[in-house]
Amino acid sequence: MAALTLQFPEVIDAIFKGWTALQLAVAHSFGGTHSKAKAEWFVEATEQWMKENSDVDAYELEDFLAEIMSAEFNTVVDDNSLVEVATKICKIYRLICQGDYGQVNNIVSGLQKSAAVTSSQKQQAGSDEDDDDDDMDVANENVMNHINALELNRTANESSPSASENTNSDQSNGTSQSNDNSQSNEEDGWINVTKGGKPKK
Repeated sequence: MAALTLQFPEVIDAIFKGWTALQLAVAHSFGGTHSKAKAEWFVEATEQWMKENSDVDAYELEDFLAEIMSAEFNTVVDDNSLVEVATKICKIYRLICQGDYGQVNNIVSGLQKSAAVTSSQKQQAGSDEDDDDDDMDVANENVMNHINALELNRTANESSPSASENTNSDQSNGTSQSNDNSQSNEEDGWINVTKGGKPKK
């Protein structure tokens, strides 16, 4: 029983650290500001529950884990991870009870390595997200600078008459003079013919 007391919490902790649903709940504080402390308590509560209930089947432990995740971390685990976690804990618990500590140590070592890889991947993902945020900030700053430059150009153009306006004014004057000449010709009995057009009747 002494060996069980020493090894079993270590086993549960290693399994929980590789449990994505629980680690996400802790990382995002789904259980409130004390989510990390709750995760540590979760290990102790699971160990105590296993000791108090003999011949526990995986589905029974699964129900217990689901209840804690819902009540303490406001998380409903709807994937197969509950089954996997409960099955691993029950399997190792039986090995410890049988005194097969060599196999238990091998399993725990593998679980700890897996948990370390998961933690490293989470840190790398967080670093990539920070880099993406920095790139987005630079892009947004460039866009704003471009918009400001366009706004300054538009304001400068509006403050002085443009060449196109002068051209339009000249064209308007020319059109007016042309219309006056046309009206004069028609009054003299002439018909004004334009290129590509039909004679006016």
